[in-house]
Amino acid sequence: MKHYLYMVVLVMCQLVWGQIYDPPPINPDPFATGGHSYTPRRSVRPAAKVADDDVAEEIAPTTAPVVKDRISKPLVPREKTRVAILGYHNFSTTRPVSEMLMRTSELREQMEFIRRAGLTVISMPEFLEWLHGDRRLPEECVLITLDDGWRSVYTDAYPIFREYGYPFHLFLYTRYLTGRGDSMSPAMIREMMDNGATIGSHSSTHPYPSTWKKHEKEGEEAYAAFIDKEIGASRTGLEKLFGAVNTYCYPGGYNDEAMVSRMSGYGYVAAFTVIPHKVTCKTDPMRLDRYMVFGTDPSIFRRAMDFSTTVGGRSIAGAKPGNLAPGTPPPPFPVSPRSGDTVPCQLPTISAQLSNIADLDLSSVRMSVSGFGRVPAKMDINSRIIQWTSPCRIYMPAISVHISWKTLDGARHSAAWSFNVDRAVTVEQ
Repeated sequence: MKHYLYMVVLVMCQLVWGQIYDPPPINPDPFATGGHSYTPRRSVRPAAKVADDDVAEEIAPTTAPVVKDRISKPLVPREKTRVAILGYHNFSTTRPVSEMLMRTSELREQMEFIRRAGLTVISMPEFLEWLHGDRRLPEECVLITLDDGWRSVYTDAYPIFREYGYPFHLFLYTRYLTGRGDSMSPAMIREMMDNGATIGSHSSTHPYPSTWKKHEKEGEEAYAAFIDKEIGASRTGLEKLFGAVNTYCYPGGYNDEAMVSRMSGYGYVAAFTVIPHKVTCKTDPMRLDRYMVFGTDPSIFRRAMDFSTTVGGRSIAGAKPGNLAPGTPPPPFPVSPRSGDTVPCQLPTISAQLSNIADLDLSSVRMSVSGFGRVPAKMDINSRIIQWTSPCRIYMPAISVHISWKTLDGARHSAAWSFNVDRAVTVEQ
Protein backbone atom coordinates (compact mmCIF):
# COMPACT_ATOMS: atom_id res chain seq x y z
CA MET A 1 0.00 0.00 0.00
CA LYS A 2 2.84 2.38 0.89
CA HIS A 3 4.50 1.57 -2.41
CA TYR A 4 1.29 2.36 -4.29
CA LEU A 5 0.85 5.72 -2.49
CA TYR A 6 4.48 6.55 -3.22
CA MET A 7 3.98 5.94 -6.94
CA VAL A 8 0.82 8.09 -7.02
CA VAL A 9 2.61 10.98 -5.32
CA LEU A 10 5.59 10.61 -7.69
CA VAL A 11 3.40 10.76 -10.79
CA MET A 12 1.51 13.81 -9.47
CA CYS A 13 4.78 15.58 -8.73
CA GLN A 14 6.03 14.88 -12.22
CA LEU A 15 2.86 16.28 -13.73
CA VAL A 16 3.01 19.42 -11.61
CA TRP A 17 6.73 19.83 -12.26
CA GLY A 18 6.19 19.54 -15.99
CA GLN A 19 3.45 22.17 -15.90
CA ILE A 20 5.56 24.57 -13.86
CA TYR A 21 8.72 24.21 -15.89
CA ASP A 22 7.28 23.79 -19.34
CA PRO A 23 9.16 26.50 -21.34
CA PRO A 24 6.91 29.40 -22.33
CA PRO A 25 6.36 30.26 -25.99
CA ILE A 26 8.77 32.73 -27.54
CA ASN A 27 7.36 36.24 -27.61
CA PRO A 28 6.93 37.99 -30.95
CA ASP A 29 9.40 40.69 -31.95
CA PRO A 30 8.24 43.97 -30.32
CA PHE A 31 8.79 45.69 -33.67
CA ALA A 32 6.97 43.01 -35.70
CA THR A 33 3.46 43.33 -37.08
CA GLY A 34 3.05 39.65 -37.74
CA GLY A 35 6.42 37.95 -37.64
CA HIS A 36 8.49 35.86 -35.26
CA SER A 37 11.74 36.87 -33.59
CA TYR A 38 14.63 34.48 -33.04
CA THR A 39 17.42 35.20 -30.56
CA PRO A 40 20.05 32.52 -29.81
CA ARG A 41 20.23 31.62 -26.13
CA ARG A 42 24.00 31.75 -26.26
CA SER A 43 26.64 33.33 -28.44
CA VAL A 44 28.26 31.13 -31.06
CA ARG A 45 31.95 30.85 -30.29
CA PRO A 46 34.54 28.79 -32.12
CA ALA A 47 35.67 25.72 -30.25
CA ALA A 48 39.29 24.64 -30.02
CA LYS A 49 40.67 23.50 -33.35
CA VAL A 50 40.58 19.75 -33.83
CA ALA A 51 41.94 17.42 -36.44
CA ASP A 52 40.44 17.82 -39.90
CA ASP A 53 39.35 14.19 -40.00
CA ASP A 54 37.32 14.52 -36.80
CA VAL A 55 33.58 14.01 -37.27
CA ALA A 56 30.65 14.58 -34.94
CA GLU A 57 29.62 11.72 -32.71
CA GLU A 58 26.86 9.61 -34.21
CA ILE A 59 23.54 9.86 -32.42
CA ALA A 60 20.81 7.27 -32.66
CA PRO A 61 17.73 9.04 -34.03
CA THR A 62 14.65 9.06 -31.86
CA THR A 63 11.52 7.39 -33.11
CA ALA A 64 9.08 9.68 -31.27
CA PRO A 65 8.77 13.02 -33.11
CA VAL A 66 7.54 16.01 -31.13
CA VAL A 67 5.38 17.21 -34.03
CA LYS A 68 3.00 14.56 -35.30
CA ASP A 69 0.81 16.68 -37.55
CA ARG A 70 2.88 19.21 -39.48
CA ILE A 71 0.03 20.75 -41.46
CA SER A 72 -2.49 21.49 -38.74
CA LYS A 73 -3.02 25.19 -39.42
CA PRO A 74 -5.79 26.50 -41.70
CA LEU A 75 -5.12 26.37 -45.42
CA VAL A 76 -5.27 29.68 -47.29
CA PRO A 77 -5.53 30.66 -50.97
CA ARG A 78 -2.23 30.02 -52.77
CA GLU A 79 -1.41 33.71 -53.20
CA LYS A 80 -1.51 34.26 -49.43
CA THR A 81 1.12 31.63 -48.60
CA ARG A 82 4.76 32.60 -48.13
CA VAL A 83 7.52 30.05 -47.71
CA ALA A 84 10.84 30.64 -46.00
CA ILE A 85 13.30 28.17 -47.51
CA LEU A 86 16.27 27.52 -45.22
CA GLY A 87 19.62 26.38 -46.60
CA TYR A 88 22.23 24.63 -44.42
CA HIS A 89 25.57 22.94 -45.05
CA ASN A 90 27.71 21.38 -42.33
CA PHE A 91 27.44 20.85 -38.55
CA SER A 92 29.71 20.01 -35.64
CA THR A 93 29.76 19.88 -31.86
CA THR A 94 33.50 20.62 -31.70
CA ARG A 95 34.90 22.23 -34.84
CA PRO A 96 35.21 26.03 -35.11
CA VAL A 97 32.09 27.52 -36.65
CA SER A 98 32.25 29.23 -40.04
CA GLU A 99 29.77 30.41 -42.65
CA MET A 100 29.37 26.86 -43.92
CA LEU A 101 29.64 25.07 -40.54
CA MET A 102 27.10 25.55 -37.75
CA ARG A 103 27.20 24.42 -34.16
CA THR A 104 24.84 21.44 -33.80
CA SER A 105 23.24 22.97 -30.70
CA GLU A 106 22.38 26.08 -32.74
CA LEU A 107 20.49 23.96 -35.26
CA ARG A 108 18.50 22.39 -32.43
CA GLU A 109 17.64 25.83 -31.04
CA GLN A 110 16.41 26.93 -34.44
CA MET A 111 14.21 23.86 -34.86
CA GLU A 112 12.83 24.44 -31.36
CA PHE A 113 12.04 28.03 -32.30
CA ILE A 114 10.12 26.85 -35.36
CA ARG A 115 8.11 24.48 -33.16
CA ARG A 116 7.30 27.11 -30.53
CA ALA A 117 6.44 29.73 -33.14
CA GLY A 118 3.87 27.34 -34.60
CA LEU A 119 5.29 27.53 -38.12
CA THR A 120 4.47 24.74 -40.55
CA VAL A 121 7.42 22.76 -41.89
CA ILE A 122 6.55 21.34 -45.29
CA SER A 123 8.20 18.69 -47.44
CA MET A 124 9.58 19.35 -50.90
CA PRO A 125 6.75 17.41 -52.60
CA GLU A 126 4.19 19.51 -50.70
CA PHE A 127 6.05 22.69 -51.67
CA LEU A 128 6.16 21.71 -55.35
CA GLU A 129 2.48 20.84 -55.41
CA TRP A 130 1.68 24.27 -53.98
CA LEU A 131 4.12 26.07 -56.28
CA HIS A 132 2.59 24.49 -59.38
CA GLY A 133 -1.00 25.06 -58.28
CA ASP A 134 -1.99 21.59 -57.10
CA ARG A 135 -2.54 22.26 -53.38
CA ARG A 136 -3.01 24.90 -50.70
CA LEU A 137 -0.86 25.47 -47.61
CA PRO A 138 -1.00 27.53 -44.41
CA GLU A 139 -0.05 31.20 -44.61
CA GLU A 140 3.47 30.85 -43.12
CA CYS A 141 5.58 27.81 -44.04
CA VAL A 142 9.17 26.66 -43.73
CA LEU A 143 11.08 24.34 -46.09
CA ILE A 144 14.41 22.88 -44.89
CA THR A 145 17.18 22.17 -47.43
CA LEU A 146 20.79 21.02 -46.97
CA ASP A 147 23.50 21.32 -49.59
CA ASP A 148 26.41 19.13 -50.72
CA GLY A 149 26.13 15.89 -48.71
CA TRP A 150 28.21 16.39 -45.58
CA ARG A 151 28.39 13.41 -43.21
CA SER A 152 27.32 15.64 -40.32
CA VAL A 153 23.88 15.93 -41.93
CA TYR A 154 23.47 12.24 -41.09
CA THR A 155 25.23 12.24 -37.70
CA ASP A 156 24.10 15.63 -36.32
CA ALA A 157 21.13 17.11 -38.22
CA TYR A 158 19.17 13.97 -39.11
CA PRO A 159 18.51 12.95 -35.46
CA ILE A 160 17.22 16.46 -34.72
CA PHE A 161 14.88 16.48 -37.71
CA ARG A 162 13.54 13.07 -36.72
CA GLU A 163 13.00 14.23 -33.15
CA TYR A 164 10.89 17.16 -34.34
CA GLY A 165 9.20 15.24 -37.12
CA TYR A 166 10.43 17.68 -39.77
CA PRO A 167 10.93 16.63 -43.40
CA PHE A 168 14.04 17.91 -45.17
CA HIS A 169 15.50 18.02 -48.67
CA LEU A 170 19.09 17.13 -49.60
CA PHE A 171 20.79 18.81 -52.57
CA LEU A 172 23.60 16.41 -53.50
CA TYR A 173 26.40 16.64 -56.01
CA THR A 174 27.29 13.26 -57.36
CA ARG A 175 31.08 13.41 -56.95
CA TYR A 176 30.61 13.84 -53.18
CA LEU A 177 28.81 10.57 -52.43
CA THR A 178 31.76 8.38 -51.52
CA GLY A 179 31.08 7.82 -47.83
CA ARG A 180 34.74 8.62 -47.15
CA GLY A 181 36.02 11.42 -44.96
CA ASP A 182 33.35 14.06 -44.39
CA SER A 183 30.94 12.83 -47.09
CA MET A 184 27.80 10.74 -46.72
CA SER A 185 27.43 7.32 -48.27
CA PRO A 186 24.46 6.31 -50.47
CA ALA A 187 23.35 3.94 -47.65
CA MET A 188 23.09 6.86 -45.21
CA ILE A 189 21.06 8.84 -47.71
CA ARG A 190 18.69 5.93 -48.36
CA GLU A 191 18.10 5.55 -44.63
CA MET A 192 17.19 9.21 -44.36
CA MET A 193 14.90 8.91 -47.37
CA ASP A 194 13.05 6.21 -45.47
CA ASN A 195 12.51 8.72 -42.65
CA GLY A 196 11.45 12.06 -44.10
CA ALA A 197 14.21 13.09 -46.52
CA THR A 198 13.91 13.82 -50.23
CA ILE A 199 16.74 14.61 -52.63
CA GLY A 200 17.62 16.93 -55.48
CA SER A 201 20.65 17.64 -57.63
CA HIS A 202 23.44 20.09 -56.78
CA SER A 203 25.39 19.43 -60.02
CA SER A 204 27.98 16.74 -60.73
CA THR A 205 31.15 18.40 -59.42
CA HIS A 206 29.94 21.64 -57.75
CA PRO A 207 31.62 24.13 -60.15
CA TYR A 208 32.29 27.60 -58.79
CA PRO A 209 31.13 30.68 -60.75
CA SER A 210 34.57 31.20 -62.26
CA THR A 211 34.41 27.67 -63.70
CA TRP A 212 31.01 28.27 -65.30
CA LYS A 213 32.26 31.52 -66.82
CA LYS A 214 35.41 29.86 -68.13
CA HIS A 215 33.37 27.23 -70.00
CA GLU A 216 30.94 29.87 -71.25
CA LYS A 217 33.83 31.67 -72.96
CA GLU A 218 34.66 28.47 -74.89
CA GLY A 219 31.60 28.95 -77.06
CA GLU A 220 27.91 28.10 -77.08
CA GLU A 221 28.33 24.45 -78.07
CA ALA A 222 31.06 23.73 -75.51
CA TYR A 223 29.11 25.51 -72.80
CA ALA A 224 25.98 23.52 -73.57
CA ALA A 225 27.98 20.29 -73.26
CA PHE A 226 29.32 21.43 -69.88
CA ILE A 227 25.80 22.24 -68.69
CA ASP A 228 24.64 18.81 -69.87
CA LYS A 229 27.41 17.15 -67.84
CA GLU A 230 26.92 19.16 -64.67
CA ILE A 231 23.15 19.64 -64.54
CA GLY A 232 21.69 16.94 -66.78
CA ALA A 233 24.03 14.04 -65.98
CA SER A 234 23.87 14.74 -62.24
CA ARG A 235 20.14 14.05 -62.27
CA THR A 236 20.67 10.82 -64.21
CA GLY A 237 23.33 9.65 -61.75
CA LEU A 238 21.24 10.44 -58.69
CA GLU A 239 18.19 8.68 -60.11
CA LYS A 240 20.19 5.48 -60.62
CA LEU A 241 21.03 5.51 -56.92
CA PHE A 242 17.89 6.92 -55.29
CA GLY A 243 14.95 7.14 -57.69
CA ALA A 244 13.18 10.14 -59.22
CA VAL A 245 14.84 13.59 -58.95
CA ASN A 246 13.12 16.77 -60.14
CA THR A 247 14.78 19.66 -58.25
CA TYR A 248 18.11 21.42 -58.72
CA CYS A 249 20.17 23.81 -56.59
CA TYR A 250 22.64 26.17 -58.30
CA PRO A 251 26.10 25.87 -56.66
CA GLY A 252 26.79 29.24 -55.06
CA GLY A 253 23.50 30.42 -56.49
CA TYR A 254 25.15 31.14 -59.83
CA ASN A 255 22.83 30.80 -62.82
CA ASP A 256 22.34 32.26 -66.28
CA GLU A 257 19.81 32.01 -69.07
CA ALA A 258 21.69 29.16 -70.76
CA MET A 259 21.23 27.01 -67.65
CA VAL A 260 17.68 28.08 -66.88
CA SER A 261 16.47 27.50 -70.44
CA ARG A 262 17.60 23.85 -70.32
CA MET A 263 16.19 22.94 -66.89
CA SER A 264 12.80 21.64 -67.97
CA GLY A 265 14.42 19.57 -70.69
CA TYR A 266 16.39 17.68 -68.05
CA GLY A 267 13.20 17.00 -66.09
CA TYR A 268 13.56 19.61 -63.35
CA VAL A 269 10.43 21.40 -62.18
CA ALA A 270 12.16 23.74 -59.72
CA ALA A 271 15.64 25.25 -59.19
CA PHE A 272 16.97 27.13 -56.17
CA THR A 273 19.31 30.07 -55.61
CA VAL A 274 20.75 31.70 -52.47
CA ILE A 275 18.75 34.92 -52.39
CA PRO A 276 17.22 35.76 -48.95
CA HIS A 277 13.57 36.25 -49.86
CA LYS A 278 10.28 34.57 -49.02
CA VAL A 279 8.89 32.50 -51.88
CA THR A 280 5.38 33.15 -53.16
CA CYS A 281 3.32 31.43 -55.82
CA LYS A 282 4.51 34.14 -58.24
CA THR A 283 8.23 33.39 -57.75
CA ASP A 284 10.01 32.02 -60.83
CA PRO A 285 10.14 28.20 -60.29
CA MET A 286 13.63 28.12 -61.82
CA ARG A 287 14.98 30.88 -59.55
CA LEU A 288 13.57 30.13 -56.12
CA ASP A 289 14.95 32.13 -53.21
CA ARG A 290 16.54 30.62 -50.07
CA TYR A 291 17.93 31.94 -46.80
CA MET A 292 21.42 30.45 -46.43
CA VAL A 293 21.85 30.10 -42.66
CA PHE A 294 25.50 30.71 -41.82
CA GLY A 295 27.10 29.39 -38.65
CA THR A 296 28.61 32.81 -37.95
CA ASP A 297 25.45 34.86 -38.46
CA PRO A 298 22.24 33.69 -36.73
CA SER A 299 20.51 36.93 -37.79
CA ILE A 300 19.86 35.31 -41.19
CA PHE A 301 17.65 32.72 -39.53
CA ARG A 302 15.90 35.50 -37.62
CA ARG A 303 15.17 37.31 -40.86
CA ALA A 304 13.84 34.13 -42.42
CA MET A 305 11.45 33.59 -39.53
CA ASP A 306 10.08 37.13 -39.66
CA PHE A 307 7.02 36.94 -41.88
CA SER A 308 6.19 40.62 -41.42
CA THR A 309 7.31 43.16 -44.02
CA THR A 310 10.48 44.82 -42.77
CA VAL A 311 12.88 47.59 -43.63
CA GLY A 312 16.14 48.08 -41.78
CA GLY A 313 15.29 45.40 -39.24
CA ARG A 314 12.00 46.95 -38.08
CA SER A 315 8.51 46.33 -39.33
CA ILE A 316 6.88 49.23 -41.14
CA ALA A 317 3.33 48.84 -42.36
CA GLY A 318 3.14 48.93 -46.14
CA ALA A 319 6.89 49.06 -46.67
CA LYS A 320 8.80 46.72 -48.95
CA PRO A 321 12.42 45.55 -48.57
CA GLY A 322 14.68 47.93 -50.45
CA ASN A 323 12.19 50.78 -50.71
CA LEU A 324 12.51 53.91 -48.59
CA ALA A 325 9.67 56.21 -47.59
CA PRO A 326 9.13 59.09 -50.05
CA GLY A 327 11.13 62.16 -49.06
CA THR A 328 13.84 60.28 -47.18
CA PRO A 329 16.79 62.72 -47.05
CA PRO A 330 20.14 61.60 -48.50
CA PRO A 331 22.84 60.55 -46.02
CA PRO A 332 25.12 63.39 -44.81
CA PHE A 333 28.25 61.48 -45.87
CA PRO A 334 29.64 59.72 -48.98
CA VAL A 335 28.32 56.19 -49.57
CA SER A 336 28.94 53.34 -51.97
CA PRO A 337 27.03 52.30 -53.99
CA ARG A 338 25.66 55.80 -54.30
CA SER A 339 21.97 56.51 -53.82
CA GLY A 340 20.04 55.53 -56.94
CA ASP A 341 22.94 53.70 -58.60
CA THR A 342 22.35 50.40 -60.39
CA VAL A 343 24.92 47.71 -59.59
CA PRO A 344 25.56 44.08 -60.65
CA CYS A 345 23.94 41.40 -58.52
CA GLN A 346 27.34 40.20 -57.34
CA LEU A 347 28.01 43.22 -55.15
CA PRO A 348 31.54 43.58 -53.69
CA THR A 349 31.03 45.98 -50.78
CA ILE A 350 28.58 48.43 -49.21
CA SER A 351 30.31 51.28 -47.38
CA ALA A 352 29.88 54.70 -45.80
CA GLN A 353 32.56 57.32 -45.11
CA LEU A 354 31.80 58.95 -41.72
CA SER A 355 34.87 61.17 -41.31
CA ASN A 356 32.79 64.35 -41.53
CA ILE A 357 30.54 63.38 -38.61
CA ALA A 358 31.57 65.52 -35.65
CA ASP A 359 31.93 63.94 -32.18
CA LEU A 360 31.21 60.48 -33.57
CA ASP A 361 31.09 57.61 -31.07
CA LEU A 362 32.83 54.99 -33.21
CA SER A 363 31.63 52.10 -31.04
CA SER A 364 28.00 52.98 -31.69
CA VAL A 365 27.98 52.74 -35.50
CA ARG A 366 25.66 50.06 -36.91
CA MET A 367 24.67 49.02 -40.44
CA SER A 368 21.47 47.24 -41.55
CA VAL A 369 20.76 46.06 -45.09
CA SER A 370 17.31 45.16 -46.40
CA GLY A 371 16.93 41.41 -46.76
CA PHE A 372 19.78 40.77 -44.32
CA GLY A 373 18.90 42.79 -41.21
CA ARG A 374 21.76 44.10 -39.11
CA VAL A 375 25.00 42.97 -40.74
CA PRO A 376 28.46 42.38 -39.22
CA ALA A 377 29.97 45.48 -40.82
CA LYS A 378 33.57 46.40 -40.03
CA MET A 379 34.55 49.88 -38.85
CA ASP A 380 38.00 51.24 -39.70
CA ILE A 381 38.95 53.56 -36.84
CA ASN A 382 41.53 55.51 -38.85
CA SER A 383 39.55 56.13 -42.04
CA ARG A 384 36.14 56.07 -40.32
CA ILE A 385 34.75 53.90 -43.08
CA ILE A 386 32.15 51.29 -42.18
CA GLN A 387 31.79 48.54 -44.76
CA TRP A 388 30.24 45.13 -45.32
CA THR A 389 30.62 42.60 -48.13
CA SER A 390 27.59 40.50 -49.00
CA PRO A 391 28.22 36.74 -48.51
CA CYS A 392 26.09 35.93 -51.56
CA ARG A 393 24.77 37.45 -54.76
CA ILE A 394 22.02 39.97 -54.30
CA TYR A 395 19.20 39.46 -56.79
CA MET A 396 16.65 41.68 -55.06
CA PRO A 397 15.74 44.55 -57.41
CA ALA A 398 16.41 47.23 -54.79
CA ILE A 399 18.46 47.42 -51.60
CA SER A 400 18.19 49.94 -48.78
CA VAL A 401 21.02 50.57 -46.34
CA HIS A 402 20.52 52.03 -42.88
CA ILE A 403 23.34 53.52 -40.77
CA SER A 404 22.83 54.50 -37.13
CA TRP A 405 25.27 56.13 -34.73
CA LYS A 406 25.61 58.19 -31.57
CA THR A 407 27.55 61.37 -30.92
CA LEU A 408 29.57 61.85 -27.76
CA ASP A 409 26.69 63.76 -26.13
CA GLY A 410 24.60 60.57 -26.32
CA ALA A 411 22.29 61.77 -29.11
CA ARG A 412 21.15 59.13 -31.60
CA HIS A 413 21.31 59.68 -35.36
CA SER A 414 20.50 57.67 -38.48
CA ALA A 415 20.63 57.89 -42.24
CA ALA A 416 19.47 55.70 -45.12
CA TRP A 417 19.84 55.37 -48.85
CA SER A 418 18.91 52.85 -51.52
CA PHE A 419 20.31 51.54 -54.78
CA ASN A 420 19.12 49.22 -57.52
CA VAL A 421 20.37 45.76 -58.53
CA ASP A 422 20.62 44.47 -62.09
CA ARG A 423 19.87 40.73 -61.83
CA ALA A 424 21.13 40.11 -65.35
CA VAL A 425 24.67 41.37 -64.70
CA THR A 426 27.40 39.74 -62.62
CA VAL A 427 30.92 40.84 -61.80
CA GLU A 428 33.82 38.82 -63.16
CA GLN A 429 35.57 36.85 -60.44
